[in-house]
Amino acid sequence: MIELIIIGATRFYREGLALVLQNTDGFVVVSTHAQPEELEPDLTARKHPVVLLDIADLPDGPSAVIALLARNPGLRIITLGVSDQEYDILAYAELGAAGYLTREHSISELIRTISSVANGELRCSPRVAAALCRRVAELSAELQPSPSARVLSRREAEVAVLLEQGLSNQEISRRLCIALATVKNHVHNILDKLGLQGRAAAAAWARQQRLDHSVLVRSTLHHALPPNNRPHSNCRPD
Repeated sequence: MIELIIIGATRFYREGLALVLQNTDGFVVVSTHAQPEELEPDLTARKHPVVLLDIADLPDGPSAVIALLARNPGLRIITLGVSDQEYDILAYAELGAAGYLTREHSISELIRTISSVANGELRCSPRVAAALCRRVAELSAELQPSPSARVLSRREAEVAVLLEQGLSNQEISRRLCIALATVKNHVHNILDKLGLQGRAAAAAWARQQRLDHSVLVRSTLHHALPPNNRPHSNCRPD
């Protein structure tokens, strides 16, 4: 049995929807609410209900989705009344909505969508599916380090971060607990691999990687922090 919670500002709308769904095999409407803020007490005694959230009369639909998921992580929300524009559908998908229905969808489509969401599936048109795939690819590309970042070892990336901070070779040696000669080798390798001339160019490269949110460089920041900004640890062998 799929438990349903309906949220909608218009009383006759949510009660009419509840009446239709209550008479549908496999569904049980456990409560209806005028505002999302009224929902939380119902979830303390229930596991994984499907929430139908009518966003048409909400002043800020996205904020309502964010607030509901913040209080109840993993909540399965179907947004009702979404426009048929791709950017609108994608926006709610990125916020964590499990499904959607536009203003033109029918009751039968709602029933099929509820069943799909309850089974962990997404029901959408081929056009929206293609848009979702494109968006996933875009987000993945944004998180990928640049090709030049991938050629550096983790230790070399750490040294590059410290070069950006203006540290000398001796200071880097003390910070990373490695020999001065090893630092010089790392600096040489960084310049050679990236095709750069001089420490200033390496520092500029590291800064650009940080501004571009490079995964590799960002992952080294903990090790490059000054000692008073991170937990004390013994020197690690190089």
